[in-house]
Amino acid sequence: MEPKNIRVFWAIFFATFFAMFGDTLPQSFQPLFIASLGVSPAVIALIYNIRNVIQTFLRLVAGTLSDTLGRRNLMMFGLAMFVVVPFLYSVAANPWIPVFAMVASGFAVSIYFPPSEAYASSLFPPEKVGEAMGRYHMSWAVSSVVGPSVGGFLVSFVPGYRTLFVFAGVATSIGLLIAWRFTEDDRDKSSHSVPAEQLRQLVRGLPSTMQRMLSNRKILAASVSVFAHAFCHWGLITFIPMLGAEMGMSEFLIGLTMTANALMIAVSLPIVGRLSDRVGRFTPIAAGLLVSVAAFALMPLAPYHWMMPIINAVLGLCAVMVFPVSQAATMESMLPKERGTATGVWGMIMSLGGTLGMFAMSGVLAFYTIETVFYASAGFTLAAALVVVAMRSYFS
Repeated sequence: MEPKNIRVFWAIFFATFFAMFGDTLPQSFQPLFIASLGVSPAVIALIYNIRNVIQTFLRLVAGTLSDTLGRRNLMMFGLAMFVVVPFLYSVAANPWIPVFAMVASGFAVSIYFPPSEAYASSLFPPEKVGEAMGRYHMSWAVSSVVGPSVGGFLVSFVPGYRTLFVFAGVATSIGLLIAWRFTEDDRDKSSHSVPAEQLRQLVRGLPSTMQRMLSNRKILAASVSVFAHAFCHWGLITFIPMLGAEMGMSEFLIGLTMTANALMIAVSLPIVGRLSDRVGRFTPIAAGLLVSVAAFALMPLAPYHWMMPIINAVLGLCAVMVFPVSQAATMESMLPKERGTATGVWGMIMSLGGTLGMFAMSGVLAFYTIETVFYASAGFTLAAALVVVAMRSYFS
């Protein structure tokens, strides 16, 4: 890599780190804070799902528009939205403010990640796209290691949750400043189409784009894989604090449980990324799905609180074996100039899985216990893993 590309990559890395540090710092207590505003557990899950619904529709749009407007420009807008979210929570006096905050969070994630992923991957040689995605995803994974545990720790020393939301907002602001100072305008490498026209073409051509991409057997298999992953894993940030509170765990221990997942992701991302470049995409994806079946089923059965971080760490490893590997499989199946669209389609399918999963599990939670949610997650993941195994030849 050229020295300039190295500098830009690290700017993207640290901008993502601080944005997601501010996003993950409240994870151990955010569902509890929303509940304190008079919201039931099933409705909390639906509020969290607002973010997923928005991602489902906007990730593809953001990825495609980044090829015209410039990836840096959309990254900056997404980072600005990340800054707004925690400050909204800090002034929330009724359940409607968290709803607006989730809307802003959905826009932030949707608008920031597709262009930043495409920008980061473009800085690496084409044959190292797996390694590029592994290194990129370490940025938010590392922040997710420290964010929940720091937040859970500070709860014991800071009166109330609102001050911590302000602290989270300041942290996300650092990411915005880094991206503004150290990344470069890349519009000269972008398409010169008019954005409004490109949006019209995107809407008109979406069915044919999806058909063209999903007719590629590797992209189809990767899409099924990431859909299955997101369907159950995306609910963990909502359901683990609920399960932990029911088990009598403190916010700090809940934060450590969330951190264990992120720590495993951070440690294993570069390893799994390079490994998948060598052994292929199928083996890590299938292994990740199958092992997560047991982890989901065991979590409500843990007889001791200290087992929860260990089980969640296993789920973190399983996540790394699925989502960045499936993304690499999707991106390597497209031409470099179409990677914005490729990562947008992949992100849209991932978000769709997370959205439908949260709807399904909130329905389970409305009639059954929080433990049943984890058993249902195990059952769905097993069925999806068997489908992916049956599609093994598609990864060739």
